[in-house]
Amino acid sequence: MSALHIRHLCHRYGLTEVLADVSLDLSAGETLALVGPSGCGKSTLLHVVAGLLTPSEAEMQSTFRNLSCVFQEPRLMPWKTALDNIALGLKALRMPRPARRRQAAELGVRMGLSMDDLAKFPHELSGGMQSRVSLARALAPRPDLLLLDEPFSALDIGLKAELYRLLTEQVSRYDTAVLMITHDLMEAVRLADRILMMVPEPGRLVREFVLETPQEQRSSTWLYQTTAELVMQDEVRIGFGLAEGEIPLAGPQEHARHAGCAI
Repeated sequence: MSALHIRHLCHRYGLTEVLADVSLDLSAGETLALVGPSGCGKSTLLHVVAGLLTPSEAEMQSTFRNLSCVFQEPRLMPWKTALDNIALGLKALRMPRPARRRQAAELGVRMGLSMDDLAKFPHELSGGMQSRVSLARALAPRPDLLLLDEPFSALDIGLKAELYRLLTEQVSRYDTAVLMITHDLMEAVRLADRILMMVPEPGRLVREFVLETPQEQRSSTWLYQTTAELVMQDEVRIGFGLAEGEIPLAGPQEHARHAGCAI
């Protein structure tokens, strides 16, 4: 089974320590959410996992072979149509043009895009449609590890719910591992199997929450109740500035492991 293991990851920008002693594990078919306030190092950690940034210190081992990323901004190629943007990863895999266009079109339609939409260039699409194209582009190569950097944060509630459903269907079908970062607790509760709470100065993990309820049993009532329970946890309230207090700096990963609770 593919897996990612990180131990004692630290990163500095000059003299500023942005990540301190971060350790985590992620297995195939599992969704892990990193939540925390702005500036706690979530994006930096994701960039390290993506191979876009070399950490100052770390012990890392990954057996995932096919990685895709979805960012907050769609970052589509403006000179390519929506269809060709979706097919970009398939082209990199050297799939023949007719096959990759057919597969990209099928996925685009599953994402709620019409064939007319797929023939348009990014500037001709709404923001919501661009987000669909971006997610489809990431899913097209059938990655075994998907990295999500708050790709749903600027979307309306209805479109979020639709993309959540499409994402969970695709992940379940291909046993994809997902590492997502978000400041939206309800989004994390909706999508994740485990949630890791991060706090800043320096960025570190302070609490793990295990969500034992299967995706198909997560009703709206359960979603709101569980999010409310999460908000009442001391580390969450202090981390998001909802309560006064300090979270210990020493031994953050040991704390995260032993303070984990099932919800």
